[in-house]
Amino acid sequence: MSRLQQIAIVAASLLAAACSKQKPATTPSIPLVEQRAADPAPTATTDELRSSFAPRGIAASYRATFSEGQIQSLEETRESTSQTGTYEFRGARLTRYRGAALNSNEDIELEFDLQGKVLTARAGNREVSAEEISAIRDRAQSLRSHAVAQHGVRGHEAN
Repeated sequence: MSRLQQIAIVAASLLAAACSKQKPATTPSIPLVEQRAADPAPTATTDELRSSFAPRGIAASYRATFSEGQIQSLEETRESTSQTGTYEFRGARLTRYRGAALNSNEDIELEFDLQGKVLTARAGNREVSAEEISAIRDRAQSLRSHAVAQHGVRGHEAN
């Protein structure tokens, strides 16, 4: 219930209490507040884009998921090694990466806060190097930029 509706109900209650001490009205009463069902919440539009790209010479195919026009996630498969990685975004920020390292066969997990601070950086039982974190961030940004541009072009062509 909105704040305005709450205020209107309180005002109507006070008015009704004050009027109850008076003689009944001979004309039909008009409601002070018209209540109606709330509009249903808008449904989120989700779509998917499949493409390929080779940032820094490492060719990959990817599937990007968009919601309300914003990229949410991107799953890549690096063509030469069949290694995979999943990037999660919030707006333009990388918030999580899970998948293969770029310079080894290790699986890594990275998590960032919305200011870009590293919260988790694990590769098995060791910490991920700053160089590897930087390389993953750069790759995420390149893939994200490519996906957003492709999504924009395809959206424009559809209109």
